[in-house]
Amino acid sequence: MEKAKSYALKLLSRRDYFETELKNKLLLKGFSEKEVQKTIEYLKEQKLIDDEKLLERYKEINLQKGKSPLSVKNKLYRKGITEVEFSFEEELKSALYLLNFKYKKEKNYADIVKFLKNRGFSYSVIQEAANKFLDGEE
Repeated sequence: MEKAKSYALKLLSRRDYFETELKNKLLLKGFSEKEVQKTIEYLKEQKLIDDEKLLERYKEINLQKGKSPLSVKNKLYRKGITEVEFSFEEELKSALYLLNFKYKKEKNYADIVKFLKNRGFSYSVIQEAANKFLDGEE
């Protein structure tokens, strides 16, 4: 178990991992299921892995970059996280950020809708963001 713990700590020193991600990494390295489970339990006791905190941080960082909730959900799904919810406000904030910093075309409602729809935003958010953007709010 010491080798598994050492390897897990080495991985965690570089970046944070979700529990399922770390479990898969350890299994791929050749550690037994029992060793991996004990290592994960130890890391949880030491508060070195916390999926809820990491999930919130991950959502916040990606939404601040203007990523759509659909894009973030897909990334998280690949990491083994299936239960992710986004509030309307989070999605709207992300869409407005994207429009303010990435949208370079003429301010026209149809083009804005297409721009946001192609990035995976829901239609209710697209409408609200487009109206606020065209009215000059935020």
